[in-house]
Amino acid sequence: MENNKQIEKAAALDRIVNYETHISSMNNDQLIAILNSLENFEEVAAALTELSIKDKEKAVPFCAKILEENLGDEFLQAVAFNLLYECDHEKAMEIVNKNVLSAPAALLGAIMDSLSSDSLQPFGQSLSSGLLNSIVERYLELSDADKKRILENFEWFEESYENKLL
Repeated sequence: MENNKQIEKAAALDRIVNYETHISSMNNDQLIAILNSLENFEEVAAALTELSIKDKEKAVPFCAKILEENLGDEFLQAVAFNLLYECDHEKAMEIVNKNVLSAPAALLGAIMDSLSSDSLQPFGQSLSSGLLNSIVERYLELSDADKKRILENFEWFEESYENKLL
């Protein structure tokens, strides 16, 4: 009996420490439980990614919630944005319009990368200069350290939309 408890504790500890190896074997309900807990942001990001692979439609509301309610850290928000953008450009852009002026660096980098990758597509070409310039303005407001972290994202964004940026 005592041995079984120790084995259970060891297995639980292994799942916590090595969550990446266990996430892929979890079912949707287990992944959703991790998303609802919002305890370990790296684990939540891995669970969100896995859920989007298994069932994009179930992942979309979690991505939107993380972004709309400013949950987790900037890296979880960046993952949530990338996954949401893949599934629903319009919803992702609605959130960008509301939050771009306060977006942390990692999220801003994700926004710039996603939009840059679509700059030659009809969706990217339809983006307004006002929105694109507000993204540049937010970048310019970042600290020097944050600017440096996402400099490559910014340079690609600037190059992708050079005709629409002031």
